[in-house]
Amino acid sequence: MPKEMAAKSAVAIGTFDGVHRGHQRILASLSEIASRDRLDRVAYAFVFPPRLTVRGEERGLLLPEEIKVGLLGQYVDRVERVSFADVSGIAPDVFVREALIERLAARAIVVGQSFRFGRDRAGDLALLQTICEEESVSMVAVPPLIVDGSPVSSTRIRQLIAEGMVEEASVLLGRPPLLVGEVVHGDRLGRKLGYPTANLSIDASILLPRDGIYLVHAFWDDDRSPGLLYVGTRPTLDGTDRRCEVHLFAAADGLGQHTPPVADGLYGKILEVHIRRRLRDNRRFPTLAQLQDQMERDVERAREILASSDWPQEPIVT
Repeated sequence: MPKEMAAKSAVAIGTFDGVHRGHQRILASLSEIASRDRLDRVAYAFVFPPRLTVRGEERGLLLPEEIKVGLLGQYVDRVERVSFADVSGIAPDVFVREALIERLAARAIVVGQSFRFGRDRAGDLALLQTICEEESVSMVAVPPLIVDGSPVSSTRIRQLIAEGMVEEASVLLGRPPLLVGEVVHGDRLGRKLGYPTANLSIDASILLPRDGIYLVHAFWDDDRSPGLLYVGTRPTLDGTDRRCEVHLFAAADGLGQHTPPVADGLYGKILEVHIRRRLRDNRRFPTLAQLQDQMERDVERAREILASSDWPQEPIVT
């Protein structure tokens, strides 16, 4: 869209990884300003978090890009995706004047109080305020959301998930942590043990929870089912590769909404897996029979938890 025709906008800037409750506070402020001033709501979102791009970290993202964009779309009129690498070398004043005010016709800019921008992160809130005043653009710095004495942040949530503390992470996210992956072929060991699993191919940039067994809800197409997520290297089989496998409960269990096609019918499907609760650590069992016994106990415990829970059972992005 030529800049002279661009709709005037209110712009929220950030990485928005996780679209957590802190981000939601910023987006709520954006909506309030946009409604008051009759502006389009725009999320200016970096494709990857700056620290991931700059430091080359792996498995650090809370959400796949398409899920993040879908979630942001529930709060804004449009999402402007930008590679951090494309703007990290731009002088701070040029970034604000050209990327935001000129190209997006920004008449209001909304950021978090820790926001830094431009080359070497030299731009701070004081500079942003000065530029906005010169350009007759309003600027709002939203204070952080404090939960249990500390600000809600993507970094804090990553630390919780990495430790397997998914229920605590859910409080900060405002929803359960999730994994999204394609069902791929495995060695069918779970089927041989009586607990068939869907093997998930997870993007290498996505943070996995600590190895162990988790109670989950899985969604695909128009179907859904509770289940158990396994994350780990399968030490009983002397495995080395970290895997994600989901055992979905069939209708006969009294837990599934439908009888899920846990075998061939799921291959190639994309599963959205909501991680509800950590059940136990990963363990090495002396025999497959003992592993099978433990899996039976895991399913029984899941039955008990599900019977007394009222978790929402809808996908994040429909």
